[in-house]
This record gives sequence, C-alpha cells and structure tokens, in this order.
Amino acid sequence: MTSIGPALLLIGLALLMGSQLAIALHAFTGNPLSGLLCFFVPLYVYVYARKNKVGVWLMRSWYAGVALFVVGGVLST
Repeated sequence: MTSIGPALLLIGLALLMGSQLAIALHAFTGNPLSGLLCFFVPLYVYVYARKNKVGVWLMRSWYAGVALFVVGGVLST
C-alpha cells in the first residue's frame, strides 16, 4: 500500500521552489540588483519578501510548502 507521504514531499518541494522563484522574479521587476541578490545570497529572499506587500503572500505559500514537506517526510518514514 502506498503512502501519501511522497506525494506531499513533492508538492511541498514544488511549492517551495515556485514561491521562491516568484519572489525572485518580483524582485527583478523592481530592481535587478535585488533580483540577483535573491538568487545568490542565502536568505535574501526572506528579507526582500518581508519588505514588500506581494512578498508577504508569497512567503505564506513558502511556509505552506515547508509544512507540506515536513509532513510528507514524517509520513514517508
């Protein structure tokens, strides 16, 4: 019998990557330097998202992705 854990892992990972990419692309539209920092400096995505209103909604989806990833990891074992 298969578990829902691996599916939650993949969905969480996709949500994490998608929201982080969306935040970085939003940063590029405002300031290309901020976009480059989002791609190359660890945790700058979080700093940028806290400053902008759109980033707050994207960070919520990022948190949901982390939660799904953790739950999927627990259910996979």
